[in-house]
This record gives sequence, C-alpha cells and structure tokens, in this order.
Amino acid sequence: ILVTCHAGCDATDVLRALRRISDLQSIGPAEVAGRQAHRPTAFLAIWQAGRQIEGTLAERYVREVRNVWAPLEDLRYHPRCPRGQGRLVQFEPALLVAMRRAGEIVAIQRIFLDPTTAHYTEKLVLGQAIGAAWTNGPPGKTIGLCEGFETAAAYTSLTGIQTWASMGARRFHQVHIPEHVETLILLADNDAEGRRARARAAETYRRPGLTIETEWPPARVNDWAQLLKR
Repeated sequence: ILVTCHAGCDATDVLRALRRISDLQSIGPAEVAGRQAHRPTAFLAIWQAGRQIEGTLAERYVREVRNVWAPLEDLRYHPRCPRGQGRLVQFEPALLVAMRRAGEIVAIQRIFLDPTTAHYTEKLVLGQAIGAAWTNGPPGKTIGLCEGFETAAAYTSLTGIQTWASMGARRFHQVHIPEHVETLILLADNDAEGRRARARAAETYRRPGLTIETEWPPARVNDWAQLLKR
C-alpha cells in the first residue's frame, strides 16, 4: 500500500493511523521507503515533456501578465499538461515550475493558463514538495524566500536578489536552506496567514551563522508581485 499525505506527514505514520481503524498488513519503514523509491515519477515525465517558455503562452504570462523581466531558470511550458485523473483528466496549457531540494527536482508546480488571456486558472503541485522550493538557479550566500513563484520572480526583478518560492504559506517554514547560505530574507505575504508563516519560519530556520531578516511590501500591498504590476 502506498500512501501520500499532502500535509507532509510521514507515510509510516499514515499507515499506523490507518491500522487503528482497519485491518491492514503491517509494513515497516524500510519497506515503505523502498516502495516509494520505485513509484512512477509522473511529475518528471511532465517536466521532461515540457519545452522552453520563449515564444509560448507561458512567456506571455510571465513577461506580460506578471510584468516580470528578471532572468528566470527552471521554467518550462507544456501545451497539453494533464489536469485531473482517469476519465476526468483534461489537457490544458501550463507553465511548469521546478521545485528543487538539495539541487534535485523533486516536484513541479503546474500553473494552468487560459489560452486566450494567458491568465492563470489554477495552480497545482505534483511530487514530493516538502522541503523543496523554486530556487531560480544554484543558491548564493544571500537568498530571499517568498510564498509564491510570481512573488519571488517579482522580488528578484525589483531588487536583483535571488529569491526562492515555497509554493504556499503552509510550506514557508519547511524549505531546506543550504548550510552555506549566510543571509535569509523572509518575504511572506502581507496578511494574517503570511505573518503567522513568517513567525514560524523565523523560529524554524534559526541557526548559528545564518542571519534572518524580514521585509514586508509597502502598506496596502499584499505581496511583491502586486507591487510589480502597479
């Protein structure tokens, strides 16, 4: 039995909880890890089927709709990206955003796009996203951390600082920060959820040799992407 908890729970803990309410075969942590290691990696198949964004609907979304002009890495465009499963699956154009952990792509965010307006219709993460982030290249000694891809790309456009995206407030404190990083700038959204996420992240990432700073967008602006579009 293979299980996935999208809140980040360990598979062993999920199976243990299920055994409390049902008669399931006992499976040890080593066997769970082994079976998960051999799971088909659907996100990688989708990523590999994508192409560079230049001249595509995805470039229009990034450069025109979002007004981002900074150089961006780890982005691809898929003209018929799967959305849904089984008989309900649909194929729609999407911007693919790679999420890396320790330098390796372990998940992707699919930003589905309206083929007429190039605005996004839905954002879905696929893969093992816990601890991962869109990093926009190898990390330097100073990095920013935002909740969303668009916000991170906007902050990089505005400041030139490499900025990562956790893909959501609930993952904001879970990103693996490399040991060589000396300064981490927390750039959570300027709302109640963002302030809770920033406080939790500041506590989680605290370690000797790492300076943690916080920068909020100007008053009445929710995030850096909103500021860039003004």
